[in-house]
Amino acid sequence: MTDLLERSIHLINNFVSQWTKKYLYYTSYIEETTSGHTFMTVFSLPTPSNPIPVATVKVYFYIPDLTDPSEKTMSFRFENDSLIHLVNRTIRISQMEKWIETILARKDRTCRIMFLGTEFEQTRIINKRMDEVLYEKQPEQEKENLVIQQELLEHDQELVNQFTITEEEKIREIKMLTELLYQCFRQIDKDDMGVISYEEGGQLFLLMGLHLGKHQLEDTLNRLDVSRTGILQFKDISSFGIEILHSIYCQNQALKELREKEEESRFEAQWMLSTDLRNVYKKIVEQCKLKDEDEIHSVNSNVFQQILEEQQFFTEDEIKQIMEIIGQKDVEYQTSDKVLEETIFENLVKGLLEAQRSKMEVFLLEHFKRQDKDNTGLIKINELMIALKNCEKIKLSKVQLYSLQSYIKRNDKDLVNYKQEARKIGAIIKKFFNVDLMEQRSRLPQHTKIDAYIPLITPEQIQEQIKKVGS
Repeated sequence: MTDLLERSIHLINNFVSQWTKKYLYYTSYIEETTSGHTFMTVFSLPTPSNPIPVATVKVYFYIPDLTDPSEKTMSFRFENDSLIHLVNRTIRISQMEKWIETILARKDRTCRIMFLGTEFEQTRIINKRMDEVLYEKQPEQEKENLVIQQELLEHDQELVNQFTITEEEKIREIKMLTELLYQCFRQIDKDDMGVISYEEGGQLFLLMGLHLGKHQLEDTLNRLDVSRTGILQFKDISSFGIEILHSIYCQNQALKELREKEEESRFEAQWMLSTDLRNVYKKIVEQCKLKDEDEIHSVNSNVFQQILEEQQFFTEDEIKQIMEIIGQKDVEYQTSDKVLEETIFENLVKGLLEAQRSKMEVFLLEHFKRQDKDNTGLIKINELMIALKNCEKIKLSKVQLYSLQSYIKRNDKDLVNYKQEARKIGAIIKKFFNVDLMEQRSRLPQHTKIDAYIPLITPEQIQEQIKKVGS
């Protein structure tokens, strides 16, 4: 150990000696960070009956410059808190021992909840904001046989990301997902104990936008609780949780592309519509004026419908839509252009989008239609999910299936308009198999060093961040 480190440790020991006469402590050097050089002081209280302490409390000290260590520049924080304290500024010396005792009491409570087998294991309880919780290598991700058959793609390179993403950007995105999951976990862990119950696990998934049925939730929690303690630590849910966020990433990427395609179709429809509809509308107004003998600038709805039919420009369905909007009242024909334009425009956009249907969308429509025995265009959400699960040409992971289930719109009777949803479902599934995103997915459970002391944000801020993931 260099003289500079020894001087710094001596400074810290002199400072903490004022905190307590009850606890033993030991200071060691950890590493250099953005906050300066990091030291750790461990407090414990061994007794004759328990020579191995029941628990320990760690305090991290930061000294910006080792060549000139002083109390004025030194800062510190407790292991269970992200707040950085300045010497003689934020906490009084007389309160330090109470802080240590509070943390030890909380750890003891955690030990009792977790039912760990030996006193030795209890001494190793780590608070959730400790580095080890996040830096520990995560469990292997569940290996599932993911499949998408080539015949469902437009061309061989469709799933290759058209944008170049650097290694640095990939790491940054993975880190962002990990930090966001950590924020979700901290929101649910109200007691700040580093563990959550099964019930809180359900709340965690809801916060992330994942809606699971009762049996799905039970199955998921049982699979995550490898130690069978009835509670979950961050490391237990990290792989599953980050993949949920990654599926949201894929969803937002897919919906962004769909919005861009729809905007292109709308622009094209506007261009196609502008001249033709204007000429047709002039003829409609001229015909209405001939029928408007009293010059009241309106005609009977039946007369207006007859004039529309005579133009041979509108389809039967379009005329029906227009008359449903107008109703049985008299029509002010000089202001009817808005109803005509909106109806024709939306139908034209719909037609352009249908003409652009991908092989995936066409396949899904046919696949879902088999469940629609009465040809209503509606099927139960659980029937749709079973159809996806049993599909031989597309094999998805459980997380992907659960995520899709949460994104699919359904009415209050749990019925899905699969003709509308097939386009979105197909686009999201393709993103699941995007080569670049799949590479990210394979790296998600791996060791990713992040700032374990990021400031706590509100549930509203979390929801806002989740909406922006990948968009």
